[in-house]
Amino acid sequence: MLRVLLLDVGNTIAFLDVHGVAEVVRDEGHHVDPARLREVEGRAKRRYEALLREGVSHEEGWGLYLVTLLEEGGLDPALARAMIAPLRRSHDRLNLWRSVPADLPPALDRIRAAGVRLAIVSNSEGRLPELLAHVGLAQCFETIVDSHHEGVRKPDPEIFRRALSRLGIAPHETVYLGDIPGVDVAGANAAGIDAVLVDPYGFYDDFAGARVPSVASWIDAYLRGVAGLEG
Repeated sequence: MLRVLLLDVGNTIAFLDVHGVAEVVRDEGHHVDPARLREVEGRAKRRYEALLREGVSHEEGWGLYLVTLLEEGGLDPALARAMIAPLRRSHDRLNLWRSVPADLPPALDRIRAAGVRLAIVSNSEGRLPELLAHVGLAQCFETIVDSHHEGVRKPDPEIFRRALSRLGIAPHETVYLGDIPGVDVAGANAAGIDAVLVDPYGFYDDFAGARVPSVASWIDAYLRGVAGLEG
């Protein structure tokens, strides 16, 4: 029985604001196409995944993610690296991963109404409550487990074990939805938790596990399944 739905934040419930990234670059006197950034973001995600496996820090991985994104988006490598400082300043003012799909809030309301609790497990910088409040989702989540405060990050299964302990549940009583196979799916699975990859832009067509285009689509499929069992 599903008691708690565990969710990642970045690129799972709140997506990179590529228009915001392009605005920062424009303010520095340069140009990137937001649509192009979205097209190539999968390459940045794969590099970030590899970097975390190599043990780089979250901050270094964050910067190299954006460097890769901007390089693939058409900026000169040196110029892409020069954009990290202004992008970090913008991110510190308001998390760049701040675009919430319109179908997500009502879907979260539906699954909560069905008696399923919601919680967050995320690699972040310690300010997720502020981000969730800004995007109107703070009231949805019972617990936030943030790597910044925990001193451990995905894919280490320990961060998931801490979430299970705080929520008072066993691994089989939850499912985790996240956006990077080697970080989210691997980490959750190592803690004994079933995981589903959220991949709205088809960046991981080669992924062999469970994959959905959105959190809302997974929730609706789950609720239909529950209704079918009850019927």
